[in-house]
Amino acid sequence: MLTFSVNREEFLQGLSRVQNIVERKNTVPILSNVLIDGTGDRLRMLATDMEVGVSGFVAASIKGKGAITLSARKLFEIIKELPPESKITLQVKDNNLSEITSGTSSFELKGLPAEDYPNLPAYEEGGFLTLNAGNFRDMIKKTIYAASTDETRYNLTGILFEMEEKEGKGVLRLVATDGHRLAMVEKQALGNIRPGESVVIPRKSLNEVRRLLEEGDDEMVEVDFQKQHGVFRRDSVVLTTRLIDMSFPNYSQVVPEGGGPTAQVDREAMIHAIRRVSLLSSERSRAIRFSFGGSSLTIHINNPDLGTATETVPMKYAGEDMEVTFNARYMLDTLTSMDSETIQVGLKDELSPCTISPKGEEDYLAVIMPMRI
Repeated sequence: MLTFSVNREEFLQGLSRVQNIVERKNTVPILSNVLIDGTGDRLRMLATDMEVGVSGFVAASIKGKGAITLSARKLFEIIKELPPESKITLQVKDNNLSEITSGTSSFELKGLPAEDYPNLPAYEEGGFLTLNAGNFRDMIKKTIYAASTDETRYNLTGILFEMEEKEGKGVLRLVATDGHRLAMVEKQALGNIRPGESVVIPRKSLNEVRRLLEEGDDEMVEVDFQKQHGVFRRDSVVLTTRLIDMSFPNYSQVVPEGGGPTAQVDREAMIHAIRRVSLLSSERSRAIRFSFGGSSLTIHINNPDLGTATETVPMKYAGEDMEVTFNARYMLDTLTSMDSETIQVGLKDELSPCTISPKGEEDYLAVIMPMRI
């Protein structure tokens, strides 16, 4: 039978990694569990909901051999309440029962057979792309907000991953759209670039990838797409996900070619102005007006049911006066995904989509459709 001792902090980190993957209310009870498998001097922890799965290792002192699946939520709650820096011992007994002890604390937790737990998809070495972990986390942040939450448009609920080659260098591009807005970012990648190959990764999976990128000290992350699943690997942690097996729209058709007037505005000032004005916007439409002209951007609203609000933000602009209506939430989501002090708003006319990009960053572009009211 398997018995192991493990540091509370490391065990807790491994358990916290799987909390958002396991389903609390599942028609398949074992999918609410985490698989714990003692191998050598490392403890393997695995969880899956059959769409996304994660596997990682924790250093442990292990005696015997074996594996068990235990409630991921209950085990996490137990370990979380134990004293910091404590040593935890878990012993697997007969009938899938586990005894957890630490100091004066003792628990018995019922589990399910490890052999009934589904395996994660296998993957092959040699096909991975390698990216800077910070850059990849930033790419997800800059696109995931634009993915649709409407399950009836399932192909838009994920993010397009597209491999290209530019000037002899490999590039990974991420694109997301919900039909009203679009976000697109690309970064250099090393490794097995296959130009023209693309897949759509579910939004839920990328939220888990983003959490994975926030832990550990490894500066690099490996990415690959194999058959019907994607693989993300950082250090000893591997996350696999099913792909959205539907075509992604031709996003290039809605990206304006440019050539129109461009406004340069302080990003933080614009965010705060939109937030204040949108307090009087309709809860349904969230529509507010943007007036471009001269050296100031005027953001305003006239709501017959509530009243009026006006904010003026300095800007650099050399085009003709123009007034366009945008959804305040869409504009705020876009601006808060950026980090630069100054943003550029590319315009054409009142009915055409506008582009928003951080000044000096050519690898990120957002597009927002205007509203007709």
